[in-house]
Amino acid sequence: MKWGIKGKIVTPQEVIPGVVVIRENRIEDIIPYPESEDLEVIYNFENDFIFPGLIDLHLHGLQGEDVTEGGIRSIQKISALLPSFGVTSFLPTTLTADLATLFKVIEEAKSWRGASSLGARILGLHLEGPYLSEGRKGAQDPAYLRKPHQEEIKSLIQKGEGVIKRITIAPELPGALEAIEYLAQHDVLVSLGHSEADYQTSQQAWERGAKMVTHLFNGMDPLHHRQPNLLAFALGNDEIYAEIIADKIHVKPEIMKIALKCKAPDHLFIISDALKVTNLPEGVYELGGQKVEVRGRMAYLPSGTLAGSTFLLNQMLYNLKELFSLSLPELAKMGSFIPAQLVGKDKELGSIEKGKIADVVVFDDCFQAQATFINGIKVGG
Repeated sequence: MKWGIKGKIVTPQEVIPGVVVIRENRIEDIIPYPESEDLEVIYNFENDFIFPGLIDLHLHGLQGEDVTEGGIRSIQKISALLPSFGVTSFLPTTLTADLATLFKVIEEAKSWRGASSLGARILGLHLEGPYLSEGRKGAQDPAYLRKPHQEEIKSLIQKGEGVIKRITIAPELPGALEAIEYLAQHDVLVSLGHSEADYQTSQQAWERGAKMVTHLFNGMDPLHHRQPNLLAFALGNDEIYAEIIADKIHVKPEIMKIALKCKAPDHLFIISDALKVTNLPEGVYELGGQKVEVRGRMAYLPSGTLAGSTFLLNQMLYNLKELFSLSLPELAKMGSFIPAQLVGKDKELGSIEKGKIADVVVFDDCFQAQATFINGIKVGG
């Protein structure tokens, strides 16, 4: 069966009023508005934008569900919820926890990687920790922070059988540089974060195989003109990628503008860092044994530390559009293509191009999802 979605198509280069033609689960063609076309069904969204499905490489939870606490049960529920916000693929992300808990989540996730029949496809796992700096732990529980041990990391990777796609690690920890090299050699995306690393150590980590930086500006030392550090390296190195939480809370717009000037258009992308309290009412909740208070769309630990985000990617795209007048192709790159590229999925996902998998979302001007299609199947809207 051949069918299509009509609207303003956001391609990597431009916005084209037309029809995305889909056969089975692939994009077969992109054509201007036809006088007539041999299509059995056309979904008409001519006043809306047809976007590549969003890809979130850093998401802990949503609407009461948490990856670390709930394992595959929570991951499945999160997967089912995400298409309503235009997210079609994601890396479920663990918080720092004891090894038994991490091994349990890894084992459960192995049977569900790639799943997308009922929701956003699970691309693998992102382990945020436990190899993080106590001085920049943020909302991570210090009781479970560890120094990287080669045999332990080998065991994680071997038991994961390819399900671990990304690890965030502080490169200044003893043994971290060797761990980074090992992980990179085993096709794990290594991200530097929750770190007090200096510039030299950051560069050594990059030379060993680290490709990106976790939530730029957050969980790292601030910029200092006489003490170059991880942040200085992330902003100054043209080849390392950086993710950013564009909720206007974790990073103020004036600072986001600096990041855009240093890293855009090809090395900066957005992540949600969403917690289980996302889409829940204001109040006090428990997260990983710690209390988290939601007020004013912000999540706080009792100490006043920001605990993570309560925004999703579609809301962040709207922020970037309104604040900086970024073009729709630029936004599609930050929300879809660069994440796909980093996890090696850009040949099939991340942009609206002929031959790619039909993971597509229809957004209105405020980036509210009107319809979401995964594998060519309408799953939301």
